[in-house]
Amino acid sequence: MSSSEEPTVEEAKSLFEKLAQKFPSKTLGVERWYLVAIAALTGGGQPEFAGSLYTHLIEGPRYATSEARQALVRRLREALVKSVSIIGVCRPLEAIFNIDAAQRPEDKDYSFSRENWQSGPENHARGVAWLDKIYKQNRTGTINSLAAHKDFAWISANITYGLYLSDRQVLDDIDTEMVVLSGIMIQNLKRETGWHLRGTRRVGVSHEDVEMVQQCIEMVAAFAGIRLNKIPRVADIEHEV
Repeated sequence: MSSSEEPTVEEAKSLFEKLAQKFPSKTLGVERWYLVAIAALTGGGQPEFAGSLYTHLIEGPRYATSEARQALVRRLREALVKSVSIIGVCRPLEAIFNIDAAQRPEDKDYSFSRENWQSGPENHARGVAWLDKIYKQNRTGTINSLAAHKDFAWISANITYGLYLSDRQVLDDIDTEMVVLSGIMIQNLKRETGWHLRGTRRVGVSHEDVEMVQQCIEMVAAFAGIRLNKIPRVADIEHEV
């Protein structure tokens, strides 16, 4: 595909097949490669292919029942909800519109994961606990950097991590880092990519598997025509884990 051409649905299907083959499913399971796909596609400015991803997935035997398709949508939707904290709301919203358009009426899932969410001490504590798990001793430096920018410190603990990322009702810790790492890396952000390469290692993903995940994100970047020339690799941050 040349830089002047928009990717096609056929090329997207080929990408999905290659991602499923490349992703380290033997160690990370078969239900995570598509989290990388949807987060990277959406963050990379290709949310219109979220519907194509959903359609591709439900063609397989794993999603032969309506209940299985509803469970799949809950995972895709939660990946997009968490992506809001990484890339903003418009692209995830466009992605969910495209998924909704591809769904059969009987496969709609009307659950509402954050219906009873409340701000306050419990939310703050949950957010800080997840921050501590990802950043560990490195969190002090981030806190110091935001000492003169307290709005961002508050947003990080209460909204990014409290409301969004620490919610484990649908996606677990590794699922969440697949989404976060993909959504950040596809934006070619050096500092934050390094943080979440390290964070993905800290939630238990092996060095080898993190490298394979990065290669998957790079495949999506190539599909979207995005140059990733600033980001580190897991080998660059391994000494910090």
